Amino acid sequence: MRAVPRSFRPILVAALALVIVSTPMALGFATAQDSGVDDLRRQREDARRDAAEVAAELDALGAEDQELVDAVAALDAHIALQEALIDAAELTIADAEARADQATAAAAALDDEMEAIRTRLRRRAVEAFVSPRLDAIEQLNNDDLLEAEIKQTYVGELVGDEYELIDRLRTARSSRDEAERLAAQAAADAETERRALVERLDELDTSRREVETLRAAVAERIREWESLGREYEQADAEITRRIRTLEAEEEARIAASTPEPAGPEAADADVAEADGAGDPPPPVEGPFAVTSRPVPGAISSSFGPRVHPIFGSVRTHYGLDFRGSMGQTISAAADGTVLSAGWMNGYGWTVLLSHGNGITTFYAHQSELLVATGDTVAGGDAIGRVGSSGWSTGAHLHWELRIDGVAVDPEPYL
Repeated sequence: MRAVPRSFRPILVAALALVIVSTPMALGFATAQDSGVDDLRRQREDARRDAAEVAAELDALGAEDQELVDAVAALDAHIALQEALIDAAELTIADAEARADQATAAAAALDDEMEAIRTRLRRRAVEAFVSPRLDAIEQLNNDDLLEAEIKQTYVGELVGDEYELIDRLRTARSSRDEAERLAAQAAADAETERRALVERLDELDTSRREVETLRAAVAERIREWESLGREYEQADAEITRRIRTLEAEEEARIAASTPEPAGPEAADADVAEADGAGDPPPPVEGPFAVTSRPVPGAISSSFGPRVHPIFGSVRTHYGLDFRGSMGQTISAAADGTVLSAGWMNGYGWTVLLSHGNGITTFYAHQSELLVATGDTVAGGDAIGRVGSSGWSTGAHLHWELRIDGVAVDPEPYL
C-alpha cells in the first residue's frame, strides 16, 4: 500500500472532524431548536395532507362552486409542499452520499497510514534483531549504573520511537473505525431518504391526478355559467321580439274591434257611450308606476352585470330576483293585460303583462299560473305562484320591466 506521510494525518483528522461537525443529526446531536422546527414542519405537512385528502374525496358533481375552488387550492398547496419536500430530499440524499464518500475516503487514507506505521514497526524489529545496539546493552549491564533514570534513557535508545508508532497505530485504527461507522450511517441515511422520496413521488403523482380532475370540474362549471349567460342573452332577444309581436297583434286587435265613426255627430255619440263597460282599458298616460310589489320578499339579485363570486365570469341579469317561498302568491305590479301566460325556455312558467305605452312586466320561474292570455288584471291581483321552474336553483321570482321590449332596471319603479 501507499505509505501516508506523517504530515497527512492532521489533514485527515481535520477532514473527519469537519464531517462530524457538519452532520449533527447523523451523530444524534440535533438541538432542541432543530427538533421544534421539525415538529412544526411535520404539523404543516400533516395539515396540508389532511386538507388534500378531504379535497380528493369531494364529489365534484354535487359540490358547491366555492367548495370546488377551495379543494383545488388545497391540492395545489399540498402539491407545492410535496415538490419542496422532494427537492429537499434530493439535496439530503446528495449530502448523505457526499458524507459517505468523504468518510470512506478518510477510512482508506487511515488504512494507508496504518500500513505505513506497521511497515516501520516491522523494519525496526528487523533492525533490532539483526544489529542491536551493543553499546547500549553493555551500559545497561554495567553495575555502576544503578539509577533508574539513567537506565530508562538507555532503554529509550534501544527501543527508539516504537511506542510512539504503536500509539499512532492505535489512534489511526480508532479513527478508521469511526470513519467507517460514519460512512455506514451516511449510506443508511441516504437509503432512508430514497425510500421516503419514492413515497413522496407516488403521493405527488396521485395529488396531481386528483387536482386535474377537480380543475376539469371547475372549468366545466365555468363553461356552464358562460353558456347559461349566452342562453340568457338569446332568451332576452327572444322576449324582446315576442313582446313586440304580441303588442303589435294586440294593437291590431284593438284597432280591428273599434268601428270607424260615420261623422262628427256619430263620433260624439260613440265617445259618450265609451264610458260604459265592454271597452278595453285606455292606455296608461304618463310615467309608469308600480302600484303593488310583486312579492313582499327582499331583492336577492339586482339588475345588470352579474359577476360570478368564484369564477369571476360576467353575465347580464335582465331583472330583479325576489326571495320567496314555494307557492307564495305573485301579484300584478300594475293594471294591465296578459299578453302571454305559459312556458318559456329558460324562464319556466311565465306571465307577461302589458301596461300600455310600450311598457311590459315579466314574471318568471312560477310553479302555477293563475291567469290566461288575454285576461285583464288590476294592480295587486294574483297572477301566479312562486316556484323554481326553468333555469332556477331555488324558489324565487324573477321580475323584469321592459320598455318597447328592452329590459330596464325595474328597481327605480318600485
